[in-house]
Amino acid sequence: MKEEKAVKLCYGGKTIHLYRAPQAAPLVIYHAVMGEGKKLWQDCQKLGCPAFSLAVVNGVDWNDEMTPWPIPPIAKGDTPCSGGADAYLDQLLIELLPEIREALPAPPEYCVLSGYSLAGLFAVYTAYKTDCFSRIVSASGSLWYPDFLSYVQQNQISEAVKVMYFSLGDKESHTKNPYLAPVEDNTRFLAQYYSEKNIQTTFRLNQGNHYHNSTGRTAAGLRWVLQQ
Repeated sequence: MKEEKAVKLCYGGKTIHLYRAPQAAPLVIYHAVMGEGKKLWQDCQKLGCPAFSLAVVNGVDWNDEMTPWPIPPIAKGDTPCSGGADAYLDQLLIELLPEIREALPAPPEYCVLSGYSLAGLFAVYTAYKTDCFSRIVSASGSLWYPDFLSYVQQNQISEAVKVMYFSLGDKESHTKNPYLAPVEDNTRFLAQYYSEKNIQTTFRLNQGNHYHNSTGRTAAGLRWVLQQ
């Protein structure tokens, strides 16, 4: 966990910063919002996370590649979400992951998919689409997303998923926006739902709004799933 300098990979229109453990270790995939990968890596070290490799994917089309189906703008001035998660997941599994694995010193022990905000939604959605990831971190995930709870209850999550971590800021549901207001209820529901499916699951409520300490919150989730 002491290596600071990332290996830079450019592939498929994405820039990937890969922080490598020196030996075989779990691989975490994280989709960055605004280039915060190094800060996340440093926060993980400060928290004493078990050894792992971190692949930070930059250049994501947030409202397309992280969203499962189209929705209109959720507020005045916002852009709509176009629902390109399935197409991007294909790129991740077929193009990006092989390049990341090739750059590691040894095959990963297992793979974790972690994300914040819409990438936290994508992480949970992906658990229904592939057996690649055995552990999921959804930190302040956009689990308010319309019809997502219905999707979860009508579909089967991958049997490969064994551990899931959910967190949220305690002020995130304090909004007049009818799209965003259900986020805490939805997140709590999902944590309980997966726990009842015999998936090792936890939910943590943090202080602050959606934008407070995103890397610290994500690092806490990574530490928890890596310790299980």
